Amino acid sequence: SKNGLAQASADDGSNAIEESDVEAKDEQELELTFKTICDDAALLSKAALKEWNEIKDLIGDGMLGEDEFDKLWECTTKYPGSSDQLDVEGFLSFNVELDDLFVFDDDDTTNIGGVSKDAAGQENNGAEATKKLFYGEDLPPGVIFSELADGKSLVGMAELKRWGDLQVMFSDGELLPSEFQDMYDKVPKAPGTSDKMNEDGFVQLYEAIDGLFENDEDEARRSAALKADLLGYVYNMNSNKDVMPCGLESVESEMQTVLELVATLETEPCNIVTSSGGEISQKDIVGDWELLYTTSATMKFNKGLSGLVPPGGKFGGLTQKLTATKYLADVEYIEQIDAGPSSFEVRVTGDWELKNSASLFTGTRSVALSVEPDKVAYGLTTTKGDHWKSLGPMNLLSFSYLDEDIRIMRGTTALDNVFIFKKIQ
Repeated sequence: SKNGLAQASADDGSNAIEESDVEAKDEQELELTFKTICDDAALLSKAALKEWNEIKDLIGDGMLGEDEFDKLWECTTKYPGSSDQLDVEGFLSFNVELDDLFVFDDDDTTNIGGVSKDAAGQENNGAEATKKLFYGEDLPPGVIFSELADGKSLVGMAELKRWGDLQVMFSDGELLPSEFQDMYDKVPKAPGTSDKMNEDGFVQLYEAIDGLFENDEDEARRSAALKADLLGYVYNMNSNKDVMPCGLESVESEMQTVLELVATLETEPCNIVTSSGGEISQKDIVGDWELLYTTSATMKFNKGLSGLVPPGGKFGGLTQKLTATKYLADVEYIEQIDAGPSSFEVRVTGDWELKNSASLFTGTRSVALSVEPDKVAYGLTTTKGDHWKSLGPMNLLSFSYLDEDIRIMRGTTALDNVFIFKKIQ
């Protein structure tokens, strides 16, 4: 074989013991080779494997096609918790399959372009794994255990690599390696072993994983219900055409209900502000946002953002547009003023940035949206906006809740100043 680290044994009359010695020596050499090409975590990526001299030579000499290499990689079981890295056992398995591409029984197969064909002319892909992944999503844990168990009816990390459903959970990010390791460590091991489970232990592990997803589903349903309660309450208030939208004429009891609903929603796992540890980036918030509700006393007093509502006129709504490039971050407020035939828009433009700080009330990390107004334009008038006092309440607001379409901001010094925005899709 071209792969010098995995030798094909010739039929020279050697006995089974000698063949076993050769295989053990080959495996030792491969393990040493692995240490020279793996990373500091003793894992090997596809790109690093492709740079291994043995692979480079095979591909360069035309003995191994790019598509064949890809198939070998795809069918090799990855390290638990990773979809794109091999540990040493995976590396050894890869080499077994690699050798199978080049070692054939001359009486039964021929090799054409790297693909073996049997006597009947049927393709026999040498990259097919010796031990295929087992998928048993709808099967009871006892059946899955029997499929994975070794010759001693035990299951350890090596056997779990063949559990296809588990590998899918890892690759999809539904289960973190750290979460799985914690579950695995807590499961009682079989008598006489420190790292293998009998069927009872495997069933406990299965139920722990299953329970994690049941909890996630319950949390998602609860979060969705709380969010629906908040939005439903706000939409109901805004549907009253006799009062100004966005809560500018809401009474104390209505504001208190909104604050309680917001406070509950802020604690949910779906809140990116808390789940990310305060790691909010520009891409998380760029877009057009409609103001749904605010408790701001300043906006109530000014009957809007700009304070430009004329006698007989009415605040008609507010949109905040956030855009960002590599060098610039621009904001534009579009305030609708309804005044019959004289209705008009007020546009406030400026810059924005994200600022990290510590909350004055809790001491925990806080992320704020800082806005510097530049110009205020309405009708034929354009004026400087940096000293426009009515804009003040929205110039520095902290993120208290964020998901894919709802953003809730609070005042940095007055927590009861709440602004609820919905992303315009």
